[in-house]
Amino acid sequence: MDFGSLLESLSRPVDIYCERTGASFDAEPLNAISNFAFLIAAWAAWKLRSQKGDDAHSAAIKALCILIGVVGVGSFVFHTIATKWAEWVDVIPILVFMIFYCWMILTVFFQWSAWLKAAACVLLFATTFYLEAEEFAPVLWGGAMYLPSLFFMLAAGAGIWLRNAAAGQAFYAAAAVFAVSFTARTLDMPLCNDIPVGVHYFWHLFNATVLYLLVRTLILHAPAPNAAPGASLGSAGWSRAASASTENGLGFPLFPQN
Repeated sequence: MDFGSLLESLSRPVDIYCERTGASFDAEPLNAISNFAFLIAAWAAWKLRSQKGDDAHSAAIKALCILIGVVGVGSFVFHTIATKWAEWVDVIPILVFMIFYCWMILTVFFQWSAWLKAAACVLLFATTFYLEAEEFAPVLWGGAMYLPSLFFMLAAGAGIWLRNAAAGQAFYAAAAVFAVSFTARTLDMPLCNDIPVGVHYFWHLFNATVLYLLVRTLILHAPAPNAAPGASLGSAGWSRAASASTENGLGFPLFPQN
């Protein structure tokens, strides 16, 4: 391996946002400062979780709260240093959050078996990583990598809604904000001529809200770990589906059976 070429590649400047017009540390002030929204979201989610007693999901939810903060730090580094290695510092925490949250959703609301959860997370990771590759960089101005997460949110949200309307509404509220957030990210470059500073910072503000809402859904709507699925969510449909799936040795009802 040619480490010199690797280091050179990782040190390559990245200039893909409207606001950046130079190579200086403070060339993207709005894009950089807006990342503090993630720290606020992490604090708010942590505080909300602390208001409830500890349960089987507490440690995982705390980890998600910490990850929200790490996402903000990583994004701040990227929008100030603006190199290829800094871009990975930005992307990796987001990817870790997405995979871990996918695992938690499939555990808490769907009770999938470990191997099915692993397969789903690997699929989400693979498709996201594939769309992060160089050949897809021009697609949606680098936003193609977030399409698998949007698809997952829409599919999982439908399954959650059919089990518990309140949880489904909370989850889809996050999905709706994510759609707005994704739109802001996508429009940053097309609007450069009309808005010289761009609109990428709205991606940060809305996305911080999305991550908070996602964790909030787990905190407020997760069924009790030791309760029967139908009893914990008040859904006879889920109870029947869970029973049927257990009898069939599947253990992963996506939609309740009538």
